[in-house]
Amino acid sequence: MNTDCADDPNPDETCESATVGIPADWTSPEFDDSAWVAATECSPAEVDPKGGYEEVTWDPAAQLIWGTDLEVDNTILLRMTVS
Repeated sequence: MNTDCADDPNPDETCESATVGIPADWTSPEFDDSAWVAATECSPAEVDPKGGYEEVTWDPAAQLIWGTDLEVDNTILLRMTVS
C-alpha cells in the first residue's frame, strides 16, 4: 500500500494496494506456516491504543503485537498449538 496517497481525492485510481487472501486450511494442525513473517512487538506509544486500553489490568508479560507495518497491515492470523 502506498501511504503517500492517504489523502488523495481519488485513491481507488491512484493508490496502490495488495490483498493477500487467507489460506483456506490455515487452521489445520498440518498447515505449514513456516514462511509466515513473525509478529512484531510494538510499544503502546507506537500503537496508540484506544477504547479502554488503560482500563484493563494487563498481565505484566502481555505484549502488543502486529505485522511489520502498523499502518498498512490490517489482518493478523495467529496460530498456536495447545497440548
